[in-house]
Amino acid sequence: DVIVEPIAILGAKLTGRPVSFVYSREEEMQISSPRAAEKVVIKDGVMKDGRIVARKVTGYTDAGAYSRHSPYGAQKGAAHYPGPYTIPNVWIDTYCVYTNRTPSSAMRGFGVTIGDFALEVQMDKLARLIGMDPLEFRFINAYRDGDMKAHRQPTEGAALIECMQEAARAANWPVAEKYMAMS
Repeated sequence: DVIVEPIAILGAKLTGRPVSFVYSREEEMQISSPRAAEKVVIKDGVMKDGRIVARKVTGYTDAGAYSRHSPYGAQKGAAHYPGPYTIPNVWIDTYCVYTNRTPSSAMRGFGVTIGDFALEVQMDKLARLIGMDPLEFRFINAYRDGDMKAHRQPTEGAALIECMQEAARAANWPVAEKYMAMS
């Protein structure tokens, strides 16, 4: 939690000694910050062959009563909303909103975890909607070296296809040979 470090630093400066700062369980529940609540709305345009050609995302991050790291988390999440997929048309609006809740702050996977979960759930829903295997749907849309990312940077060192191939083998997931031969 971002509030702990300044208190520990002040204690060390005032005493001239190392400081160990540990919340009790009660203090942890009263003072520390939870992960931000988020709402993510994703709308996609998909061709019959499974290619995603457009994605519009609106994300809301609940900062709580005041800002700690939530604005940065919202920004970081926005950069991940397209996922590791080649989508030529992307529009992202993300908002960090202030509410009467406990201030939120950094957590593991800060700013990315909830958005990544939302977009992968969306990928599963889209695959079912068009009657395609969810893994094969991901093979079709996965980044390849040289593909242009949504923020207009070329993809370098992409290995998603190879990772999915290995995962399919390990799980004995039936995948068409044309996808297992992709690179």
